[in-house]
Amino acid sequence: MTGSRPERRSAGTETLLDVLLRWTGIRRRTSARDIADFDGGQPLRVVGFTHSLGGEVRVLVGGGKEIARLGQGYLRLALGEPPLWKDARGDRTATLQAPFRLRPAGGKVRPAPKFERYELVTGAGTFDLAVPKKDGELVRHALGGGAGPTG
Repeated sequence: MTGSRPERRSAGTETLLDVLLRWTGIRRRTSARDIADFDGGQPLRVVGFTHSLGGEVRVLVGGGKEIARLGQGYLRLALGEPPLWKDARGDRTATLQAPFRLRPAGGKVRPAPKFERYELVTGAGTFDLAVPKKDGELVRHALGGGAGPTG
């Protein structure tokens, strides 16, 4: 499924090293650079959270109640390839089918306050998706959601 070019992390997908480099004043990639690289054929990996992509997983929380588990993973974006969601645990993947519509969903993402929520409408259904605010512009560009406010 993946092309010949290796993917790289997007500007909002930071590791501990990235945070340390930012604290020392060393600049990191920007959303504008990510969009230019994406348009030039560079595959990108955007970290995210979802309840529904790859199939909903329900967990028992006590008292016989179940809730949908918020799954962490990443969205692989590559020009000319369908977007791919891969769960961080490695047990759920989903290849997204065109056409795409991405709409801001509002609300907070509890484990990650620097993330923004979207409703992703695809050819196979509607899903929830939360990505770093810093990557919102890239995701909207790649999935055709237009340039909206990044909050």
